[in-house]
Amino acid sequence: MTASKIAGALLAVLICGALEGDGGTAAAQSPVSAWPSAPVTIVASTPVGSRQDIATRLVAQALGAAFKQPFTVENRPGGNGIVAARDVAHARPDGQTLLSSGNSPIAANPFLFKSLPYDPAKDFTAIAMITDGNPLVLAVNANLPVHSLPEYVSYAKAHPNGLSNAGFGQLAWIMGSVLDKAAGIETLQVRYTSLAPSLTDTIEGRTTSTITTLDSVQPYVASGKLRLIVTVGRERFPTIPDVPAVEEIYPGIAMEGWFVLLGPAGMAKDIAERMNAVANAYLQRPEVQTQMLGLGSIVHGVKTPEQVAAFMRDETARWGKILTGLEIEPQ
Repeated sequence: MTASKIAGALLAVLICGALEGDGGTAAAQSPVSAWPSAPVTIVASTPVGSRQDIATRLVAQALGAAFKQPFTVENRPGGNGIVAARDVAHARPDGQTLLSSGNSPIAANPFLFKSLPYDPAKDFTAIAMITDGNPLVLAVNANLPVHSLPEYVSYAKAHPNGLSNAGFGQLAWIMGSVLDKAAGIETLQVRYTSLAPSLTDTIEGRTTSTITTLDSVQPYVASGKLRLIVTVGRERFPTIPDVPAVEEIYPGIAMEGWFVLLGPAGMAKDIAERMNAVANAYLQRPEVQTQMLGLGSIVHGVKTPEQVAAFMRDETARWGKILTGLEIEPQ
């Protein structure tokens, strides 16, 4: 080989090496491959200690273990989830700020408020379903002489203005109104800003019933202070199989809460898919499903990010139909 050919070959090697080095540096610095580059914040739309908060923290621990960075839950309740949703919708889509949302910020708020500081349909990237079955339950004061939903309805008709229902949170109030309309009765829907007073008032008889989470009433049911009448979900809940679901009696009115993990719109698909795989694997573990059942929640199966997005669209349409039927004037 001539000297010129040797020099040419060496030059080619040097150029290729330089290009490969540049490519490797670019890959190392790409947002997707570097993620997560720092602790990740999950903004939760409900208070500390709530069912959604506890479920979110369980998933956060799994994500942190998998990706070797802390996933910290920050609770920013307020405005029916508007505060948390707004903050994440306006965050950088780098995967470092996420949202744990229930159904209200995504599916209900568009029909409850005239304007929102975020667009539920456009401002988020779906990541994973945390739980998709969080039915509330209707429980009555133990001294009320009713033991089933048909008896509850009959009592309401025989005693106009004789029933008052304590509800903490938007879903509880809405479900009480939906049930009244389906059954053709009228009960006083008393809205509470915190859970404890709604339970205390029902236990002490200042209100006759409450629609709330299963985990919150179970101790009082066990002690005989409250009586479960019905779950307001589509199916009977596994831990209370003898309690009917409202869908069995009034088909089409079941309203179940759900929790999803979201990121801002524009977040890299690969980041969402990596978190989705970890969350799904974790949530399908038998011991985790048992923990979720203890919270009054259930995971029916794994969902891809695309399936989570489709689920939210379907739920928004369903909630819209229900809320429009109640003729609620948006605030």
